[in-house]
Amino acid sequence: MKMKKKPRPLDPHSSRQDSDPSLLTVFLVFIRYSSPFLLILLTLSALVTRIWLGHFTGWDLLIPAAIVAAQPFVEWLIHVFILHFKPRTILGLKFDLHAARLHRAHHRAPWQLSLIFIPKLTGVIGLAITATLWWLATPTPYLFATAMLSTLGMALTYEWIHYLTHTNYRPQSAFYRRLWRYHRLHHFKNENYWMGVTGHLGDRVLGTLPRDPRDVETSETSRTLGVDDPTPA
Repeated sequence: MKMKKKPRPLDPHSSRQDSDPSLLTVFLVFIRYSSPFLLILLTLSALVTRIWLGHFTGWDLLIPAAIVAAQPFVEWLIHVFILHFKPRTILGLKFDLHAARLHRAHHRAPWQLSLIFIPKLTGVIGLAITATLWWLATPTPYLFATAMLSTLGMALTYEWIHYLTHTNYRPQSAFYRRLWRYHRLHHFKNENYWMGVTGHLGDRVLGTLPRDPRDVETSETSRTLGVDDPTPA
């Protein structure tokens, strides 16, 4: 009599635990991690602050619209020049980026939850730079609050969509199905295309959105990004 094999225990740190999870299930896992949880708290705090400040004008609609319009290009630039940055030696010293090291690890283990989210150090630095730029660019504290709320909301949207595309949640809409398909093609077909996450206008304008993915050569470095050392630091 053949003994039945025991099912392999689920990895609690894998985003593929359930073959057909509900949206609620994947959301409850999402908020267990510090980066998205903190982003949710910051976004809610910024929303409450902006409502409390008042003094709304037409600029409070224009600023978030501009951020949404710019996001595909921001994602493209960050993905190409920061996340896919390759180590190089300058004056005898090896130079690498912390975010790039973690992103290479993410490509090698695309289902590992701890590697999906925005690295804390990268998030803190990015938020500090963004806050400084908005403070210099906005003429009033009310518009500064609007800009920060919009920025945090966009970051949270990015974090959620990126996480969702790495789970087994099945696309329920044509819009999300397209995002899901393109991001998986980026990971498993060719890392030089489909750089966007929340949208692909940047890819379309900048030439990294092929008309037919079947015409794209399957890359041998989509999991390594062409770098031998996968160890994050």
